[in-house]
Amino acid sequence: MNTYSLKDPVTASPPLVKLGLSPDEARCYEILSREGSQDAKSISLALNILPNAVYRLVTRLMQRGLIVKLDTHPVRFQAIPPVSAINALAGTKIREIEEYKSASLEALSSDPPVHTGIDIITGRKEMFAKGAEMINQAKKEVLIISIGEPVPDEIKLANRDAINRKVNIKFIVHKSDQENRLLLESWIKMGLDIRHYPGSGYHLSITDGKTCLISASNPKNPAERISMYTNSEGLSNAMRNYFYSLWEKALPVKLN
Repeated sequence: MNTYSLKDPVTASPPLVKLGLSPDEARCYEILSREGSQDAKSISLALNILPNAVYRLVTRLMQRGLIVKLDTHPVRFQAIPPVSAINALAGTKIREIEEYKSASLEALSSDPPVHTGIDIITGRKEMFAKGAEMINQAKKEVLIISIGEPVPDEIKLANRDAINRKVNIKFIVHKSDQENRLLLESWIKMGLDIRHYPGSGYHLSITDGKTCLISASNPKNPAERISMYTNSEGLSNAMRNYFYSLWEKALPVKLN
């Protein structure tokens, strides 16, 4: 990995600063993103700051989910890939703007504002956790489009509990063949209404036409996923209409 000396000028990226990072935080993230993992001494030299200040700096970046600490000696720090890191940073900024907007509307209007939130979620595990939360809160309907892959126990339990609450769960799977046949049959026995429509690369969940979760995966690494969650009823209803347009074309998956 490259290391720096005090002769190497590293300037902060204005867009990163506008997204909420301090100049030193932005410069540190850029160094790690472009040059790979670095130890505290290399970061100290690059930023021209004391080692103690480096540890405070990397702690803030780890808390923001932008870098991770590697189990090495000496300890090195590595940047989260920019696609995930910048989306997470932008998501935080979007939430702040939404909060400012709602607070401004509430202060200037006697009518209560509509609070519409957008969250950016990174990772497969985090996507499933949000999906389980949505299913647990559903009152009437859960609509899902996904590949038809094994899911964590928290999703299975959420589906079971939703069905016990008389929630209608409709599932369009991208894949239906011998490889996942037993899995689909187990879902049907649980009470899910499943149909097959070919597709790939994305996941969609809608609950009660009020909330939705849209996810896209990296074709080279399906475990790497970026998701957007919103409680916008307008967008959720648009996605609900899209779901039913595919549902009419999809073929029912039945037990053998």
